[in-house]
Amino acid sequence: MAPSALLALLVALAFVSALQQPSAEAIRIPPMVACTPGLPKFIPCYEPKPLRGPPAECWTPLSKLAPCAGFLTASDSSVSSACCDGFKYMVDYAAICFCHYSNGDIGKIVPGTLNSTRLFGLSGACGSVVRLEAFTDCDSKFDYVPPMTPPSPPPSLPPAA
Repeated sequence: MAPSALLALLVALAFVSALQQPSAEAIRIPPMVACTPGLPKFIPCYEPKPLRGPPAECWTPLSKLAPCAGFLTASDSSVSSACCDGFKYMVDYAAICFCHYSNGDIGKIVPGTLNSTRLFGLSGACGSVVRLEAFTDCDSKFDYVPPMTPPSPPPSLPPAA
């Protein structure tokens, strides 16, 4: 084959392949890693959850564990979806509040004797991992553990005359 005919064949092949649209199923790859800000997205990635500061108080996040009361006190054998939702919220946004489990304050929300093994078992049952340090290193690792309830507002002053 003459070089000009071969060149024409390659140009035609490149032109035809450029016109073909790839199948959407062929190129769909689920995002597996968090996107890095400022870098181009060469591989599929997901946007990481925004970082939040510690909550002002822990009563609200810990109250999301109320649906887990039956499981944590061993009166229920299975974990409800509402319990997993509350546990995942705690892990993602208020893990520092697990310190109130260690010091016993959670008994104000979940009455009864709590089974620690079952609390640690929520990680596997709900598919959300919490580090053991969230329970054990409350005094040494965290500079600030929010109070269980918000502080009382200061007394209001009488209006100036």
